Amino acid sequence: MKLYLKILSFIKPYWKAILSALLLTLLYVLFNNVSLWVSVDFIHEIFSPEYTQALQDSSARAADSGQVTELLQKTSGQSVYKKINRAVKKLLIQDNRYDTLLAVCLVIFLSFLLKNIVFYLKRVMLNYVQVKVVVDLRDRLHEKLLRLPLGYLEKRHSGELTSVVFNDVNSIRMVLNSSFGKMFVSPVQIIANVIIMIMISWELSLITFVVVPLSTFVIVKIGQSMRRRSRRVLRQVANVLATFQESMTGVRIVKAFTSEENEIKKFHHTNFLYFKKLFRANKLKFATAPINEILLVFVLVFLLWYGGNMVYANQGLQAEDFIRFLVFLFTLFQPIKDLAGINNTIQSGMAAAERIFAIIDERPENYDPPGAVELPPFRNNIVFEKVTFQYNEESGPVLQDINLNISKGELLAIVGPSGSGKTTLVNLIPRFYEPLQGRVLIDGLDIKKVTLKSLRKSMSIVTQDIILFNDTIRNNIAYGLAEVSEQRIIEAAKAANAWEFIEREEKGLDTQIGEKGMRLSGGQKQRLSIARAILKNPPILILDEATSSLDTESERLVQEAVDKLMEKRTVLVIAHRLSTIRNANRIVVLHGGKIEALGKHEQLIKKSAVYKTLYDNQLLNKE
Repeated sequence: MKLYLKILSFIKPYWKAILSALLLTLLYVLFNNVSLWVSVDFIHEIFSPEYTQALQDSSARAADSGQVTELLQKTSGQSVYKKINRAVKKLLIQDNRYDTLLAVCLVIFLSFLLKNIVFYLKRVMLNYVQVKVVVDLRDRLHEKLLRLPLGYLEKRHSGELTSVVFNDVNSIRMVLNSSFGKMFVSPVQIIANVIIMIMISWELSLITFVVVPLSTFVIVKIGQSMRRRSRRVLRQVANVLATFQESMTGVRIVKAFTSEENEIKKFHHTNFLYFKKLFRANKLKFATAPINEILLVFVLVFLLWYGGNMVYANQGLQAEDFIRFLVFLFTLFQPIKDLAGINNTIQSGMAAAERIFAIIDERPENYDPPGAVELPPFRNNIVFEKVTFQYNEESGPVLQDINLNISKGELLAIVGPSGSGKTTLVNLIPRFYEPLQGRVLIDGLDIKKVTLKSLRKSMSIVTQDIILFNDTIRNNIAYGLAEVSEQRIIEAAKAANAWEFIEREEKGLDTQIGEKGMRLSGGQKQRLSIARAILKNPPILILDEATSSLDTESERLVQEAVDKLMEKRTVLVIAHRLSTIRNANRIVVLHGGKIEALGKHEQLIKKSAVYKTLYDNQLLNKE
């Protein structure tokens, strides 16, 4: 039930359009039923022998009206049905059969015309709502994913998240597209038809309704199974997308290791599992309509036999009444079948909705904690105070009891074996993760008590894993900044040694760099990311050494850019090559999540076994 309420919360803002659509639905059902009612009158009154004889009597025109009145009185009585029937006949029956034919035809045409106009307007209204709901859902998902902690995003495969945002939301769109209109029309049409059928004959109606509980039970049971199977199908779609995405993003490695056949087999296997689950779900889905139709036809055949006997025996049911009952019974079948199909479709959509709202209901990063303040300009130091951190309960602590004081303007290098916690340590400063114990302070202010936006504005991060967007060079350098002049962008590019290749491009700063900057070399991409950091001009800089994977010339240009970037800033460098950080003010040696040693290069060579081992290993690798 909660899931339905969550979906309704997205529909609620458009209640005016929903109300309009409901009123139009009532008019649609009204005009549709008028057309059906009059169609039966057309058959009975125009071709009835009694009526034909009454109108062809040539004794006198005046007698026509008396005989017609007498004919109408045969249908008069106290029941609502007979009163309505009598009123319709008074409206339709004219002085002669030709005028009556014209009146009936006009009423049928007008009722169909109005029915279709109303039907069009209703569909436009509902389409507006369903498209807006889908757009709102996708917007909310994208916004929520960007605001979720890194820890959550790192646990989920990007293919799975992409599948939720596009495939699952598209499932909701399909549900709304195929079912939203029927959810309005079918119940109203069923209720209206049932009322008319009861007015005509409560005995025949009672027989009809015997099948409804059985049909409803079948629909509900199939729907429950459909939701379970649809949930499995959606999970498998995410697996297919993830497998495809991995093989495409890693295609260079796949080709380098001639592993094409393995990747093809892996994708075929994942895709075949999707086929099996979807095929099973569809087999169940396709069974709904035949089962319900068999039940309905059984009732219809029994009614034909029972009602026909009532007419033959003249037991209070006229032939015209029985025909009208059958017409409204036939038109009742389609909305009942529609509702059965709607239930299956809705249950498929509910499986998608479960995955969507599982993300929407996640707790976002705490951007503005209660009582949070803007972080003042950086003046003194960054302090780690007894900081312990672990990613989850299953794994042990990544950092343990870290105490560290980083002064303003200091160049602090962080080294250690793989898995010692270097990246985790610096990621605590912009609050990508929250310490399990202890505090991180900037100028004595706990970073948990400042707004996240002001905290992250005070720093830049340049990593070896370069993040660029499928946009122009200009927009990549000025990313996250508003109203930046072209002169400032050029100055940042020059300081990063990037201008020399930018000005050679035909479109200069407006050159499109492709997905992940694929049109640029590794050195060019790194210099763009450095230009972005220079333009932001933060007081705190975090560097995950950016030169380790570059050729000699690119490394020289990038290193010069890094040196300019570090000027007059507080810098934390995660060092992979110790030769690049010998001039650091201090070097922190991490080992097993703890600070093993702290000092300058010369000091650490003498007192830190871990540092000396790292240094000696790199010397051996150079040889």
